Amino acid sequence: MQFVSLLRRCSANRSPEELRLPIMRRLDSAPISGGATLKLSLRNERAHIRDGWKSLFFILAAMVCFVIVGFVGHQLPASLKRFAPSAILITILGLGISWLAVRMEGTTLASIGWRLERLFLRESAVGVLVGVAMILISTAAVCTWADVQLHPASVPTLATELKLVVVFLGGAIFEELLFRGYAFQRAIRGMGVWPAITLFAVIFCFGHLPGNLAVGPALLATAMANLFAFAVLQSLLYLRTGSLALPIGLHFGWNLLQQSLGFGVSGIASSQAWFQVSLGQQPTWLSGGEFGLEASVFVLALQVALIVLLVMMGQKVARGTPWHVDAHGAATTHDQAGRSLC
Repeated sequence: MQFVSLLRRCSANRSPEELRLPIMRRLDSAPISGGATLKLSLRNERAHIRDGWKSLFFILAAMVCFVIVGFVGHQLPASLKRFAPSAILITILGLGISWLAVRMEGTTLASIGWRLERLFLRESAVGVLVGVAMILISTAAVCTWADVQLHPASVPTLATELKLVVVFLGGAIFEELLFRGYAFQRAIRGMGVWPAITLFAVIFCFGHLPGNLAVGPALLATAMANLFAFAVLQSLLYLRTGSLALPIGLHFGWNLLQQSLGFGVSGIASSQAWFQVSLGQQPTWLSGGEFGLEASVFVLALQVALIVLLVMMGQKVARGTPWHVDAHGAATTHDQAGRSLC
């Protein structure tokens, strides 16, 4: 229940102007089709670029960012790579393309949930604590029921730990800007809440395929289900708070602690951790195998429980509140003062 109270506090601390964001849609009543037929033309009847095309263009721009980072990273000398320049660059590029996208619409980064203010930092800290708690619960589960053991290893140096912080913080910021930021929010405006959540969860899964890691069909299925659930959970947290702070913090805390404990992170092995992980003889879909905790059924159960909790919280807020459906067919609730509820 601590998670619920923290989440409610994050939502309650926002002003009516902040809560009036167009992406704050009611989760339990958004139409499946978004209330509009599929149209492939670039511009709508008002000569504006359609939201679906905006989402696609943003995703393509993000792919270009990956190419740029890969190219620059290979050109840099080894002496600079210890400062995690790729993570810093991908963060700058992610913020840059987001700023350009909203600037072309005459708005600011605050309109997509990026605000460098005290409340944003506080919510980010809450997200880190939630992510850490989820990893600790998951670790306890696999150690208890999947015969996983953690053996102390040599403690990484401070320089190594700082580099990991930069790497995982940069990755969390960029991925949340990509999967919960401008492109996701324009998809919501164009097609409705749940279709957009589903679409971007699928894209998130494809972006985290294990690559060269040899996994069986059972482990792969569990890993993809976990990644899908994680994307849904993050989307609901964004919609609940109207800010990217909580998703960024959770994403960062989740990845950093998972790696620090010695587990793989989406199939990427941990080489410098506090512990060495012994996976035991239980099926990999219990322990997560070399993919990491993100492929364990225990983690999946935890995420599904949190998703159900968030949806039920949304339904409780919506009960007895009038509905408004905008031109895109997405539903929004308003209290009598005109404030959006999410």
